[in-house]
Amino acid sequence: MSVTTRTRTRVAVAALTAAAALTLTACGGGDDAGSTSDKAGPADKASPAKDEEAAAAAKDGQSGSAAGSSDKGKSAAPGVCASGTVKVEVKAVSRPVNHLLVVATNTSKAACTAHGYPFLRFDQDQATTPVIDKSRPQAPVTLAPGKSAYAGIVTSAADGSGGTGRKAKKLAVSFQGPGDGSSVGDKVDAPLPGGSVHVDDQAQGTYWQSSQADALKW
Repeated sequence: MSVTTRTRTRVAVAALTAAAALTLTACGGGDDAGSTSDKAGPADKASPAKDEEAAAAAKDGQSGSAAGSSDKGKSAAPGVCASGTVKVEVKAVSRPVNHLLVVATNTSKAACTAHGYPFLRFDQDQATTPVIDKSRPQAPVTLAPGKSAYAGIVTSAADGSGGTGRKAKKLAVSFQGPGDGSSVGDKVDAPLPGGSVHVDDQAQGTYWQSSQADALKW
C-alpha cells in the first residue's frame, strides 16, 4: 500500500470515529434532557396537602374579617359614658324644624363623661352621620348620676338641598372613648318618634352638649 493510500485510509477512519462520537453525544444529551424534564414535572404540580393548607388559611382570613366588622365597641373605662351606664332616648321637637333631640341620661351611681359626639347610624347605613364641627364644646360633658347630655340631629335640609331623601325607621347610637375617637360599649338602638323620620343627604348631628338649647341651636 502506497503512502498516499495509507494517508487517505487514516483520514477516513478518523472522520468515521468523530462522527460516531458526535452521534453518541447527541443521544446522551437527549436522555439527560428527558430525565430533567421528568424530574421537574412533579415539582411543578401543587401538592394536595398544600392546597388544603392554603384553603384553610384563606378561610381563617375571611373569618377574621367577619369578626372585625362586629358592631361592638371596646370596653369603656371607668368614668366613660357608654351603653351599660347610660339610657338613650330620641325626642321630637317642634322647633327648629327637621330636628331631633338625643338625650343620654346617666343611670349609674357614679359620674361619667360623654366624650366627643354620638355616632349615629340610620337603618343599615355603613357610615355614621356627619358631625357639625362648630358645635364642639370647650370641654366634654360630665354627667352626675341622673343627669343628661344632649345632642341635636338635623334630619334634612329645610331648603330641599339634601335631595329626595328617604324614610328611616331605625337609629343606632354609639358612644366615644376619650382621645382616640373609637366607639366604646355596644350600640344602642333608640326608637324614633312616631316610628320613622325623613332624612336626606344633609343629615348631621352635634357634639354632646350640657343643655337642650345648645344642642338645638345648630
